[in-house]
Amino acid sequence: MVDRREKVWLVSVLIVLVILLGSIAYALRTGYGVASEAIVLPPEKAPGLFQPGVKDLGGGRYQVDIIAYQWGFRPSKVELYNPKEVVIRIYSIDVIHGFQIVGTNVNAMVLPGYITTIVWKPHQSVNGTMLAICNEYCGIAHSAMYMEIVIRR
Repeated sequence: MVDRREKVWLVSVLIVLVILLGSIAYALRTGYGVASEAIVLPPEKAPGLFQPGVKDLGGGRYQVDIIAYQWGFRPSKVELYNPKEVVIRIYSIDVIHGFQIVGTNVNAMVLPGYITTIVWKPHQSVNGTMLAICNEYCGIAHSAMYMEIVIRR
C-alpha cells in the first residue's frame, strides 16, 4: 500500500513533468528559438571582411555591423529611420563582450573570432535615442563601453 504522502509527491512530480514537457512542445511547435547565432571569422581576416556601419536594405530593413573592442563600440552612434527589422552583427576584436539594448530583449554574448547576429524588430512606438551597453565585464574601463542607437519615426 502506498502512503498518502508518497501519492502527493508522485502527483506533484508528474504535474511538474507534464508542465515542462508541455512547455517544450509548445515552444517547438510555435517556432520559439534562439534569437542570435554566431559565425566564425578568424581575426586575421576580420579587417577586410567586416566593416562597421549601417546598410539600408530597403523597406525599413537595416543591417548594422558593429566592432566591439576594449572599451567601446564602433560605430559609437547609429541612426535608423523608421526601422521595421534590424539585423545587428557584432564582432569582438579582443575579449568577450556583451551587447544589450537597454529596455528591450536584445541581449547577446560577443566572443572574439565570431560574428554574433541578432535580428531585432523594434516596436513602432520606439522613437528617440536608445542606449546599447556591454553587459559582460571586459576590463577596467568596462563601465564606459556603450553606444547610442537613434530611431527616427
